Amino acid sequence: MEFVCGMGTYLDSNAASLIRSFAYSDNPSQEVGTKVGAIWEFLGAGNIANPYLYLWEAQRHWNDKTIKACHEAFAANHVLAQEQTMPGVEWGRRYRAELREDAEAVAGTFLTDFQRRLDDGLGDALAGEVEMVESMLVRTKIIEYSSRKSSEHKMRELVEFMHEELSTIMVRELIVCADILCRGGQSRLSKKLNSVRNGPDPFGVLRNCAWDLFLPRALDMLAGAKPVEGMDFYLPHIITFDGDVKDIVTLTELRSIALHRPSGTVLPFFNLDPFSWISERLGEKRADELHPLFQEAAYAARSARRSRESIRARLASDREVLRAIISQ
Repeated sequence: MEFVCGMGTYLDSNAASLIRSFAYSDNPSQEVGTKVGAIWEFLGAGNIANPYLYLWEAQRHWNDKTIKACHEAFAANHVLAQEQTMPGVEWGRRYRAELREDAEAVAGTFLTDFQRRLDDGLGDALAGEVEMVESMLVRTKIIEYSSRKSSEHKMRELVEFMHEELSTIMVRELIVCADILCRGGQSRLSKKLNSVRNGPDPFGVLRNCAWDLFLPRALDMLAGAKPVEGMDFYLPHIITFDGDVKDIVTLTELRSIALHRPSGTVLPFFNLDPFSWISERLGEKRADELHPLFQEAAYAARSARRSRESIRARLASDREVLRAIISQ
């Protein structure tokens, strides 16, 4: 049988901001020019990167300043895709002098549609997804700071928290949180969170890390997007220069994705087997005690009791617990 794959390349806020800076700055740095050239070269002449994930990130702080930055980033990205040769510094000057007005008109139409999606509930839906991830990170820090028990015991406590209180088992997030609890040092994100209590804004750092950790999950979600006519499924890519995101993708690399075509539900399969991975870290006895949580009945039970409201309430409560621990 033949299956036709659709593909799309997305920009995160880091990459989109570089393109904006290259177009709107009088004297962009050499680093900015090099990275924008790398984006153009990766895409190839005539191919446009989708800034939708950048807008998902930006809507967290949706004010006039943010909207203006998104408007400019989208416009610059639109023009960059039309270049037939790799852009140099003169491209920005030409963009501002000749191309900006028309490009910003195109961007304005797109942002009007995006605003309609936000008004229809997109922002709240995204917040709900990210709050689950943030709950994992906040509880991980509570467990780390409040217990002197072994990392194996802390890992078990975290798995039980996911099952009993979040009502979801999130493998990617569990892998990253295990790196925090075990001081594995396999990602810049875990290293950053190892010292979060010493910073001026620990909860701001936790929220930003939750968004970094959400981005690969967002790509999973986009794989279930309805493809254009003539295509059977969709494979998204992301361009980022953010080391935290790169480490997360590397640490939680996928082996395959199963797509339920009627509903668009996406099931990611990681290079590692979740239960085998847990067995290696907890030991056979502890892992056997948790084995029922990875069976079909447990999945069904979690699904039946899961709610966004309970997750939001748990996150709010855990923030106060962590705040009290940090302030001691």
